[in-house]
Amino acid sequence: MAEKPSSDSPAPVTGSDKDPPLVTSLEPGAPIHPDAVDPELINLKVPPQRRHPLVAVAVLVVSLLLLYKMRADISYALLPEQPVSLGAVDSAAVAKLAGQGDKFVRIAGLPDHRNSVAYDPKGGRGRVQVFRVLGTASKLLVARKVTLTAEVSNDFVGRLRPISEVWFAEALRSYFKQTQALRAIDLDKLKTAATGKLSLPLSTLDRSGLPLTVSKDQELLIDVLFDEDVRVLLSKEKFPSEQDARYEVERLGLPHGPGIETRDGFGYVLRLPPKGPERQKVLAQIDSLGIWLWHRIETYRIPSALLSVTAAGLELPGPDSLQQPVRYRAPLLAAPPPPVQPTVPSGPSPAAAVGTTASAAPTTASAADNKLLTAIREPLTVLSWNEVQAVQVSEPLTVPEDAFVLFDGETPKQVQWAPPIAGLLALFILLNIYYLIRLRTRPEDNG
Repeated sequence: MAEKPSSDSPAPVTGSDKDPPLVTSLEPGAPIHPDAVDPELINLKVPPQRRHPLVAVAVLVVSLLLLYKMRADISYALLPEQPVSLGAVDSAAVAKLAGQGDKFVRIAGLPDHRNSVAYDPKGGRGRVQVFRVLGTASKLLVARKVTLTAEVSNDFVGRLRPISEVWFAEALRSYFKQTQALRAIDLDKLKTAATGKLSLPLSTLDRSGLPLTVSKDQELLIDVLFDEDVRVLLSKEKFPSEQDARYEVERLGLPHGPGIETRDGFGYVLRLPPKGPERQKVLAQIDSLGIWLWHRIETYRIPSALLSVTAAGLELPGPDSLQQPVRYRAPLLAAPPPPVQPTVPSGPSPAAAVGTTASAAPTTASAADNKLLTAIREPLTVLSWNEVQAVQVSEPLTVPEDAFVLFDGETPKQVQWAPPIAGLLALFILLNIYYLIRLRTRPEDNG
């Protein structure tokens, strides 16, 4: 390799013939060799290879953000594997958990599957159902994976998280705002209310002990059990027409209401005998015939301003003023005809035979009519306290800001990946801090 000449001396430098000539070693005006080397380029300093400081700053900021997002997973992964048992929770117990972060807990409560919502997570995971725990004023929700096996236990074990840290919180709130949930009024509190029209707005308690306010614009739903009646349904597969179904019902010998045709069959209301062995015998007979039967529970819908409280029960306008389920009255039994003294005719008379046959037909028809229940139409309808099963109001669901979501089945062991990832991010942060410090201690390299 050619020796490096002095920049102020044009003298040639001796060296190997294979080395490329220097530009300064040529005669003035001589053509420049293609492989000639400019000594000024040789004297230039080669700058060290380095990253731009903004790249290190960007890596530092991203690592810090990821650590901040993972703070809940890191703390949850370090919890013991034994859950903390909270027992049966209510709204007061849930409120005490505010500000304590994620917890691995075991709770017991009654789920509200009626107003639940389900979603399908991405990545091929199974469907998840989210529902409220009753009695917590919507402050506790449970997210559970839907399985094919029936869940008979109301115990939930998993990760308890504030709803503000759950990614689907806003979607959940918007869904529940469009959902109307039923809340049952405490009947004991309602019985002790002042006699007469309800004083609205009515401040009372629901059956779970939570405050409840009934306004004058709300509608009340009153569930009433008709203990003397039972509903039956005769399938169209066995009884193609209403006449066939009515004939089978009349064979039971019970007072019954008119038939109603449904998609699956023909329905009737039957009046049962008083409670006792006779009623049990009749129910067993109906069941042996393959007829579907169930209790007759009807729902009365009434504006709260029209309801009155009495000592006997709840009073509301009659069916002529307010649409409501039909109440039946037992048929009035006709007085038996006076006994007829038998007479022995001297001979058969065709006219007498015809008269006997003609009188037999009306007797059979009247016997069937005596088994038909008649509808009651009175100015006022009184629902006795023994009949009333529930008085409910419908209102939209509101999830409070301090609510919690329990992810059932999620244990600290399932997030053990969080601490190693956090350690790797911490290493990135330290390396980039060290790099930025070195840049500040070597200002001569920044030129």
